[in-house]
Amino acid sequence: MRVQFDLRPAEYLEWERKRHSFSFVRLVAVLLLLAFLVSSGYYVVMAFIETQDLQSRIEVLEGEIADLESSKTALLAEIARLKEREEQFKKTLEIMQSEPPTLEVLNALEAHLERGMGVNSVRFVPSAREDKTVFYVVTVDATAAAEEQIIALTDGLSSSGLFSAVTMPSTKKDEKTGRVSFTLTLIARPFGQGSSEGGRP
Repeated sequence: MRVQFDLRPAEYLEWERKRHSFSFVRLVAVLLLLAFLVSSGYYVVMAFIETQDLQSRIEVLEGEIADLESSKTALLAEIARLKEREEQFKKTLEIMQSEPPTLEVLNALEAHLERGMGVNSVRFVPSAREDKTVFYVVTVDATAAAEEQIIALTDGLSSSGLFSAVTMPSTKKDEKTGRVSFTLTLIARPFGQGSSEGGRP
Protein backbone atom coordinates (compact mmCIF):
# COMPACT_ATOMS: atom_id res chain seq x y z
CA MET A 1 0.00 0.00 0.00
CA ARG A 2 1.38 3.31 -1.10
CA VAL A 3 0.82 6.40 0.95
CA GLN A 4 0.99 9.80 -0.76
CA PHE A 5 1.49 12.95 1.13
CA ASP A 6 -0.11 16.18 -0.06
CA LEU A 7 2.45 18.83 0.61
CA ARG A 8 0.34 21.72 -0.71
CA PRO A 9 -0.48 24.49 1.75
CA ALA A 10 -3.65 24.22 3.73
CA GLU A 11 -5.00 27.49 2.32
CA TYR A 12 -4.63 26.17 -1.20
CA LEU A 13 -6.32 22.92 -0.28
CA GLU A 14 -9.23 24.81 1.27
CA TRP A 15 -9.57 26.96 -1.84
CA GLU A 16 -9.45 23.88 -4.04
CA ARG A 17 -12.13 22.24 -1.97
CA LYS A 18 -14.41 25.24 -2.18
CA ARG A 19 -13.83 25.50 -5.92
CA HIS A 20 -15.00 21.95 -6.53
CA SER A 21 -17.82 22.02 -4.01
CA PHE A 22 -21.36 23.29 -4.91
CA SER A 23 -21.96 26.97 -4.21
CA PHE A 24 -25.36 28.62 -4.69
CA VAL A 25 -23.79 32.06 -4.79
CA ARG A 26 -21.44 30.96 -7.53
CA LEU A 27 -24.32 29.48 -9.49
CA VAL A 28 -26.31 32.68 -9.20
CA ALA A 29 -23.27 34.69 -10.28
CA VAL A 30 -22.76 32.46 -13.31
CA LEU A 31 -26.46 32.69 -14.24
CA LEU A 32 -26.39 36.46 -13.87
CA LEU A 33 -23.28 36.63 -16.03
CA LEU A 34 -24.93 34.46 -18.69
CA ALA A 35 -28.09 36.56 -18.54
CA PHE A 36 -26.02 39.71 -18.91
CA LEU A 37 -24.15 38.31 -21.90
CA VAL A 38 -27.39 37.11 -23.57
CA SER A 39 -29.21 40.40 -22.96
CA SER A 40 -26.17 42.38 -24.11
CA GLY A 41 -26.01 40.34 -27.31
CA TYR A 42 -29.75 40.77 -27.85
CA TYR A 43 -29.58 44.55 -27.43
CA VAL A 44 -26.52 44.76 -29.67
CA VAL A 45 -28.34 42.83 -32.40
CA MET A 46 -31.51 44.91 -31.97
CA ALA A 47 -29.48 48.12 -32.03
CA PHE A 48 -27.80 46.99 -35.24
CA ILE A 49 -31.17 46.16 -36.82
CA GLU A 50 -32.62 49.50 -35.69
CA THR A 51 -29.57 51.31 -37.06
CA GLN A 52 -30.00 49.63 -40.44
CA ASP A 53 -33.71 50.45 -40.46
CA LEU A 54 -33.04 54.08 -39.56
CA GLN A 55 -30.38 54.27 -42.25
CA SER A 56 -32.88 52.97 -44.81
CA ARG A 57 -35.49 55.47 -43.66
CA ILE A 58 -32.92 58.28 -43.80
CA GLU A 59 -32.06 57.33 -47.39
CA VAL A 60 -35.76 57.32 -48.34
CA LEU A 61 -36.31 60.70 -46.69
CA GLU A 62 -33.22 62.12 -48.37
CA GLY A 63 -34.64 60.96 -51.71
CA GLU A 64 -37.98 62.62 -50.94
CA ILE A 65 -36.19 65.82 -49.90
CA ALA A 66 -34.24 65.78 -53.16
CA ASP A 67 -37.53 65.37 -55.08
CA LEU A 68 -39.08 68.23 -53.11
CA GLU A 69 -36.06 70.43 -53.82
CA SER A 70 -36.41 69.66 -57.53
CA SER A 71 -40.13 70.43 -57.38
CA LYS A 72 -39.41 73.64 -55.48
CA THR A 73 -36.88 74.71 -58.09
CA ALA A 74 -39.35 73.97 -60.88
CA LEU A 75 -42.13 75.86 -59.07
CA LEU A 76 -39.89 78.87 -58.47
CA ALA A 77 -38.96 78.91 -62.15
CA GLU A 78 -42.65 78.67 -63.12
CA ILE A 79 -43.56 81.46 -60.68
CA ALA A 80 -40.82 83.66 -62.14
CA ARG A 81 -42.10 82.93 -65.66
CA LEU A 82 -45.69 83.72 -64.68
CA LYS A 83 -44.60 86.96 -62.98
CA GLU A 84 -42.77 87.94 -66.17
CA ARG A 85 -45.89 87.21 -68.23
CA GLU A 86 -47.98 89.15 -65.73
CA GLU A 87 -45.69 92.16 -66.16
CA GLN A 88 -46.00 91.83 -69.93
CA PHE A 89 -49.79 91.67 -69.65
CA LYS A 90 -49.80 94.73 -67.39
CA LYS A 91 -47.70 96.69 -69.87
CA THR A 92 -49.90 95.54 -72.75
CA LEU A 93 -53.04 96.49 -70.84
CA GLU A 94 -51.60 99.92 -70.01
CA ILE A 95 -50.79 100.47 -73.67
CA MET A 96 -54.26 99.35 -74.72
CA GLN A 97 -55.89 101.53 -72.07
CA SER A 98 -53.89 104.52 -73.26
CA GLU A 99 -55.11 104.04 -76.86
CA PRO A 100 -58.48 105.43 -77.94
CA PRO A 101 -61.18 102.75 -78.38
CA THR A 102 -61.62 103.77 -82.02
CA LEU A 103 -62.95 100.50 -83.40
CA GLU A 104 -65.35 99.95 -80.51
CA VAL A 105 -66.83 103.43 -80.83
CA LEU A 106 -67.15 103.25 -84.63
CA ASN A 107 -68.74 99.79 -84.41
CA ALA A 108 -71.23 101.07 -81.83
CA LEU A 109 -72.11 104.06 -84.00
CA GLU A 110 -72.54 101.87 -87.07
CA ALA A 111 -74.72 99.43 -85.15
CA HIS A 112 -77.11 102.14 -83.93
CA LEU A 113 -77.20 104.54 -86.87
CA GLU A 114 -80.51 104.25 -88.70
CA ARG A 115 -81.04 104.67 -92.43
CA GLY A 116 -80.82 108.33 -93.42
CA MET A 117 -78.30 109.24 -90.70
CA GLY A 118 -74.73 110.27 -91.43
CA VAL A 119 -71.56 110.98 -89.46
CA ASN A 120 -69.44 113.99 -90.39
CA SER A 121 -66.60 113.58 -87.85
CA VAL A 122 -65.53 111.68 -84.76
CA ARG A 123 -62.96 113.24 -82.40
CA PHE A 124 -61.18 111.52 -79.47
CA VAL A 125 -59.80 113.65 -76.64
CA PRO A 126 -57.89 111.84 -73.85
CA SER A 127 -58.42 112.71 -70.22
CA ALA A 128 -57.51 111.19 -66.85
CA ARG A 129 -59.26 110.67 -63.55
CA GLU A 130 -57.77 111.22 -60.11
CA ASP A 131 -56.56 107.61 -60.02
CA LYS A 132 -54.71 108.27 -63.32
CA THR A 133 -57.12 106.05 -65.25
CA VAL A 134 -57.19 107.23 -68.87
CA PHE A 135 -60.52 107.68 -70.61
CA TYR A 136 -61.59 109.39 -73.82
CA VAL A 137 -64.19 112.04 -74.55
CA VAL A 138 -65.62 111.28 -77.97
CA THR A 139 -67.34 114.05 -79.89
CA VAL A 140 -69.52 112.96 -82.80
CA ASP A 141 -70.85 115.44 -85.37
CA ALA A 142 -73.65 113.86 -87.37
CA THR A 143 -76.96 114.46 -89.15
CA ALA A 144 -80.32 112.74 -89.03
CA ALA A 145 -83.51 112.81 -91.03
CA ALA A 146 -85.62 113.23 -87.86
CA GLU A 147 -85.13 113.93 -84.17
CA GLU A 148 -86.59 110.51 -83.34
CA GLN A 149 -83.53 108.92 -84.96
CA ILE A 150 -81.26 110.97 -82.68
CA ILE A 151 -83.15 109.80 -79.60
CA ALA A 152 -82.92 106.17 -80.75
CA LEU A 153 -79.18 106.56 -81.40
CA THR A 154 -78.64 108.09 -77.96
CA ASP A 155 -80.60 105.30 -76.28
CA GLY A 156 -78.71 102.63 -78.22
CA LEU A 157 -75.28 104.05 -77.37
CA SER A 158 -76.28 104.45 -73.71
CA SER A 159 -77.29 100.80 -73.52
CA SER A 160 -74.18 99.54 -75.35
CA GLY A 161 -72.10 99.50 -72.17
CA LEU A 162 -69.14 101.21 -73.88
CA PHE A 163 -69.86 104.66 -72.50
CA SER A 164 -70.24 105.97 -68.96
CA ALA A 165 -72.13 109.01 -70.27
CA VAL A 166 -73.92 109.98 -73.49
CA THR A 167 -75.04 113.62 -73.88
CA MET A 168 -76.47 115.60 -76.76
CA PRO A 169 -75.48 119.24 -76.16
CA SER A 170 -76.71 120.77 -79.40
CA THR A 171 -79.04 120.18 -82.36
CA LYS A 172 -79.80 122.34 -85.41
CA LYS A 173 -82.48 121.75 -88.01
CA ASP A 174 -82.00 122.86 -91.59
CA GLU A 175 -85.31 124.42 -92.63
CA LYS A 176 -84.63 123.86 -96.31
CA THR A 177 -83.72 120.18 -96.24
CA GLY A 178 -85.43 119.26 -92.98
CA ARG A 179 -82.30 117.40 -91.78
CA VAL A 180 -81.15 117.78 -88.19
CA SER A 181 -77.47 118.37 -87.37
CA PHE A 182 -76.42 117.31 -83.89
CA THR A 183 -73.35 116.81 -81.75
CA LEU A 184 -73.03 113.86 -79.38
CA THR A 185 -70.55 113.80 -76.51
CA LEU A 186 -69.61 110.31 -75.36
CA ILE A 187 -67.47 109.39 -72.35
CA ALA A 188 -65.80 106.10 -73.36
CA ARG A 189 -65.09 103.67 -70.58
CA PRO A 190 -61.44 102.59 -70.02
CA PHE A 191 -60.38 99.49 -71.90
CA GLY A 192 -61.74 96.29 -70.35
CA GLN A 193 -64.41 98.07 -68.27
CA GLY A 194 -67.14 98.16 -70.89
CA SER A 195 -70.15 95.95 -70.27
CA SER A 196 -71.84 93.75 -72.85
CA GLU A 197 -74.43 95.02 -75.29
CA GLY A 198 -77.62 95.85 -73.51
CA GLY A 199 -75.88 96.53 -70.18
CA ARG A 200 -76.35 99.66 -68.15
CA PRO A 201 -73.97 102.58 -68.94
